[in-house]
Amino acid sequence: MLKRRKNEKLRGDRLRDLILLVYLNNKYGGEKIKLSWLKEKLGYSTGGLYSALDESGYFERKGDEIRLTEKGKAYLREHILPQYTVFYPIGNFLIILGLVLLLQWYLWTYLHTPMIFQWYSAVIVIAGGIILRVFLMRLVYWVMIHRKERHVSSK
Repeated sequence: MLKRRKNEKLRGDRLRDLILLVYLNNKYGGEKIKLSWLKEKLGYSTGGLYSALDESGYFERKGDEIRLTEKGKAYLREHILPQYTVFYPIGNFLIILGLVLLLQWYLWTYLHTPMIFQWYSAVIVIAGGIILRVFLMRLVYWVMIHRKERHVSSK
């Protein structure tokens, strides 16, 4: 009775994706979101998209611009962003670890203490930490706008 198709998304999942996509576009995209593009990416019908934008209370539309309301921002902070911000401490740890590895390399090079890692491994660890800390949300946005439509239309 409650059987669903494997690729079918729940309405709430689409709404969460819509909230995240609007937030990321307003923060990193700089372009106005076209409703036809949103329908294609998230699998909404025309009426469903307008209903989600106008009746959910999470969005406000002014002309072609779509913004999150305070309710939408609160939902984003409490329920959506925590799964991405968990990577920030990992990025910080990698940056600190890379600095320690650079210090270890310096001690080997100039004070001739035993060395475990080369300097380029420290640079790679620091770069990984910076990518996690600074560019993760930009990467999520890029993936969201370039992914193929996963919605299976009912025939």
